[in-house]
Amino acid sequence: MYRLKPVMNQDVVCELPTCMYTLKPVCAYSHDPKAFSADSATGLAAAGPVDPMSIEIDNLLQKAENDELRMLAERQQRVLKQLAELKKEIMAMRTELKLNANAPPAVQPSTPLKSKAQLKAEPINLTCLQDFVVNASPEYVPYSLLALKNLWKDRLNLLVECFTHSTVPKLSEEALAFQNAVTASRTAAANLPRIKVTLIWKNVGAYTEMITSPTSYVPICGEVNILRYLSRCGPSEFNYEQQDNVDEVDSILDACYLLLNKQNVKQRQQILRTLGAKLGKAAGFGGADLSLCDIAFTSAVKQVQRTVAKDVNPNMHKCMGRVAALAGL
Repeated sequence: MYRLKPVMNQDVVCELPTCMYTLKPVCAYSHDPKAFSADSATGLAAAGPVDPMSIEIDNLLQKAENDELRMLAERQQRVLKQLAELKKEIMAMRTELKLNANAPPAVQPSTPLKSKAQLKAEPINLTCLQDFVVNASPEYVPYSLLALKNLWKDRLNLLVECFTHSTVPKLSEEALAFQNAVTASRTAAANLPRIKVTLIWKNVGAYTEMITSPTSYVPICGEVNILRYLSRCGPSEFNYEQQDNVDEVDSILDACYLLLNKQNVKQRQQILRTLGAKLGKAAGFGGADLSLCDIAFTSAVKQVQRTVAKDVNPNMHKCMGRVAALAGL
């Protein structure tokens, strides 16, 4: 760059007033007379005056930066050491448990299923028995209530009483036939426990409701879920949760629930094919014994048979006929 003469002469003497206190300079600069002289080698102006405080600040910053880097390096070493110790513990546990990633999974022996005859007929817990209300649509008749009433006639007495809601102008012939059958009085032992069921025909669609507490009004929706509830509080030999194939039974009951509540015909056909594959060539979903799945399947197919009648295979018809004969549907 071009060299310029100093703007201010350093030798100028400034007369200070004597009416004020004099103070020593706050910052003392070490002035180098050669600072403003040109560099003989480059011909450029040399650097400005050196400030001792700036040098001290730079030293402090450099020291602080070095301390932070040192602390960060120490922390990283501690983390790496902990990771190494954790890896050693995992390898020790792997060796102790003899885990081998390439080893094939152990095949667990299948547990034989218990039949209904093998389940012990225990006394019914009377504290679990509670009267309830069922809201059902005449278009979706809950045939499972009639099946359980006939199957439990020697263990539990289901007293069903029917009413019609104002939203239903007239009952269908199918609903009237069911009502006459489920309310028919049968000769039962006087010492049998009983549950009073109030069936109200109401426009609730496929979502059949069960209400155990009128004050709180927390309904149990779905005929399949009503079957689950009654299987827990009813005779123990009909409780599928005491068997070993609980997951399989729950999957079949869920499929029956979807068969009722899916309005798309193609979806119903797909669910029906799934149930047919689970049934196979067997007489029923529970084998030789009549199971809760057979009742739920028969009731669901009878309610939607107008849309899936052509998709019911002969073995399904045979299973439904068996349920109708044994359960009095």
